Amino acid sequence: MTRNQIWITVGAIAAALAVGIGVTVLVTGGGDSSIDTVTSRSTTTSTSSTTVAPTTAPTTVAPTTTKPTTPPSTLPSPTVSIVPAPTAAPTVPPTTPPTTAAPSPVTTVPAPTTTTAPTPPTSVEPSDPGITDTEIHVAVIADSPDAIAGVNTWAAVVNAKKGVAGRKVVVDAFPVNGDPAQYAAAVATACAQDFVIVGSNSVADSAVVDLVACDIPDLPARAWTSAHRGAANTYAVVPTSDTKQQVGPFVYLKGAVTGCCAQYVVKSTDPVVAAATEASMAAAVTKGFTTAGSQALAADAPQSAYAAVAAKMKDTAANFGRSDLGVTSTINLRTEAQTAGVTGTWFCFAQCYTQSFLDQGGPAVEDEYVAIGTNPFEEAGAIPAMAKYLAKGGPRTQTGLESYSAGLLFQTVTAQVVADVGKNGVTRAAVLAKVAGVADFTAYNILGPTDVGARTVPGCFVLMQANNSKFTRVEPQAATKLSCGDANLVSVGP
Repeated sequence: MTRNQIWITVGAIAAALAVGIGVTVLVTGGGDSSIDTVTSRSTTTSTSSTTVAPTTAPTTVAPTTTKPTTPPSTLPSPTVSIVPAPTAAPTVPPTTPPTTAAPSPVTTVPAPTTTTAPTPPTSVEPSDPGITDTEIHVAVIADSPDAIAGVNTWAAVVNAKKGVAGRKVVVDAFPVNGDPAQYAAAVATACAQDFVIVGSNSVADSAVVDLVACDIPDLPARAWTSAHRGAANTYAVVPTSDTKQQVGPFVYLKGAVTGCCAQYVVKSTDPVVAAATEASMAAAVTKGFTTAGSQALAADAPQSAYAAVAAKMKDTAANFGRSDLGVTSTINLRTEAQTAGVTGTWFCFAQCYTQSFLDQGGPAVEDEYVAIGTNPFEEAGAIPAMAKYLAKGGPRTQTGLESYSAGLLFQTVTAQVVADVGKNGVTRAAVLAKVAGVADFTAYNILGPTDVGARTVPGCFVLMQANNSKFTRVEPQAATKLSCGDANLVSVGP
């Protein structure tokens, strides 16, 4: 298995661990407007509007008889100051005599020569890196090619119209393969050449010194490390936490399947990934699961290694099987369990939500439960933003779809900036100010409502099941809805 394939697995596992809004709700959404409707958090008393008009008049007024158009208050000042000459004679003579003698007494005061001042500019082109009058450069830093493809798909969708803020989106992709050094170098480059970082997804994202120093808007699909999550300029489209675990699917299965759930779990040999699996197992125990055992295997372990796992499941009377490795691992586990006569409930996170899992697994993976953190692709006909993603060739994976959703987040907040101050008011600072107020982002109903600005872990899931080589929705039952809320998560750790 390649490093990129390993990453896709890791990303899908933690995708199911994202949690969070205040009460358990069923989330529904609708149409396909050009800008996602979100609730914005305000620092003033009023919170009913996402658009705030400037409250302070300009500090200078051109002394002409017609008031010039006032540039938006958030724009940088012109680099050249022009002091226009008076357009009419003063009403009283000057109080200071001239330094040269007058040629002869006069009975009237001559008016000074008038000069027409140039009209001050009504806008100033942004000076941040990565943005011109015609282009806006976005960086994506990722371990998985699906994350990069998701951002490229978003760019293709918006560029088919008018781009973002009237500018063509140019994507600068940085594949880093889980390497901290490569990630740090990519951030440094993005700070210098790109306007924003969008849709990133890397387990090696702890290098944030340059990220914070350059104050570039950073809108990743997910922030994996506590250092990245804590960066002041980072707002993930799917917030995550070290102290929150997704348990919604486990709660459902415990109640719906008689005799469930004595869990036996295949985990990674990578200590960081294994720790995430162990935390999830412990969270399941708080909801009534028991633990029959676990086994660490390499991502490329042969099928024969799973014969021993199946034997241990049989010996320990485990009736809930799960692998947190890749699609091949789950297929091998199900195949060997079938051979050994092990029955029970089988579960996988979003790494198994692919057509290849169904095609390669065949009858061996029938009835597998798969938990995802977005609305399913099977319902794209009712979700126009998802339909556009698929029409442009976006990968049918949660990793790709979340990175695409991060692009939609940037598109949404940038449109709000333009509505307030015009296209030349689009600056890094203005984008960060807007995204900090986004309180219920859904990516046009791809996601459940997410308080991006407060970095609240959303806790949304949909439980699917493999059924005759297709995925069918199990929970919640209604289409285009996700189950979200505190009832779907458990607090763990300090």
